[in-house]
Amino acid sequence: MGRKILSNNYKPYFYNMGLYEYMMLKDEEQWKDLWKNGTFLTHHIEPKEKFSLFALYNFFVEVELDFKTNKIISKRHFKAGDILDRYAGNIDINNI
Repeated sequence: MGRKILSNNYKPYFYNMGLYEYMMLKDEEQWKDLWKNGTFLTHHIEPKEKFSLFALYNFFVEVELDFKTNKIISKRHFKAGDILDRYAGNIDINNI
């Protein structure tokens, strides 16, 4: 019986990807990783825009949704700043 060789893409379950590594993934791989490892935190709703915030490893991913259809429009990733500020009243970031 031969040894099993793991692909170069193998990551142990405890792997903690950084923001830069995440940004280097193809878009499809970013989405897969977000759905598998991300933690939903909260929504932010404005008159014509809807957003969902996820914690992923040591950074955040914001998913923009179409207001009427709820379909995904885009995503952006960040560690801090103005984008995160809009969620300040909705969640306790210290519990993440």
